[in-house]
Amino acid sequence: MAAVAEMTTLPVLSEPLVAGRSAKRLFDPVEVTLEDRILGVWEDLAASGRAECPVCGGRLRAGAGCEGCGSELS
Repeated sequence: MAAVAEMTTLPVLSEPLVAGRSAKRLFDPVEVTLEDRILGVWEDLAASGRAECPVCGGRLRAGAGCEGCGSELS
């Protein structure tokens, strides 16, 4: 007895599987990403020497870190 492999194709869906939902990509950010947030802090520090701390919301100063929680960007 011989085995035979056949290639089958799956149907192409033209509509989302769930009615009322649009198909979204897995990695499309809906909100601000962590990368966007940190880059914004770096830009603020470069422009004015201070920014809002991404950890606690306190005052982050260039070269000194956060006055509230002590975190630093390096």
